[in-house]
Amino acid sequence: MDESSTTTLGDRVRRAQRGDEMALRELIVSYQHRVAGFTYAITGRSDSVEDLVQMVFVKMARSIARLKAPEQFEPWLFRLARNTCIDHLRRQKLRRIFIPFAPEHENVPEPPGAVDAEELDALRHALAQLRPRDRALLALVQEGRSHAEIAQTFGTSVAAVKARLHRAREQLRIHYHSDEI
Repeated sequence: MDESSTTTLGDRVRRAQRGDEMALRELIVSYQHRVAGFTYAITGRSDSVEDLVQMVFVKMARSIARLKAPEQFEPWLFRLARNTCIDHLRRQKLRRIFIPFAPEHENVPEPPGAVDAEELDALRHALAQLRPRDRALLALVQEGRSHAEIAQTFGTSVAAVKARLHRAREQLRIHYHSDEI
C-alpha cells in the first residue's frame, strides 16, 4: 500500500502547507478531474476548462499555507474554483463588449458523444440561461455533495442552499422545456 492511500486528506493538506511538493502534487492529481467537471459545469465551455483548472491549482498552491483548517480543504478548493470561474465569465463578458468576435469564434463545437446532440444542446442552452452561481450549485449537487458541504462552499446556510437549489432547478426546467415549444 502506498503512502497516498494511507494518509488522510487533512494530513496531505498539512504536508502541502509545510511545502511538501509531493503532497501538493497528490492533491492536484486527486482533484483535477472533479475541478475540471465543476469548471465546465459553471462555464459551459470546454475550450477554457484546462486554463481555468490550471489557474485554480496555481491559486491553491500559492494560498494553501493560509488555509486555517485543513479539514475544510475541499469546500475551500471548490469555492476557489467557483470564484475563478465567475471572474473568468465576468472578464469574458467585458471582452465581448469591447472586442467583436467573428461568429466562428463564438461556438466551438464539442466532439460527437453518446448523448443525443439535440438534447445536449437544449440542456446546454438551458444551463447557459442560469446564473453562474446557480450552475455551480447544480454542479456540486450533480457531483454528490451534501447540502451541508455545499452550504460550506458557498458560505451560507443549508436552508439557503435548499431554497437556491429549488429555484435553480425550477429555472432549469423552465428554460429546458421552453426549447421544446
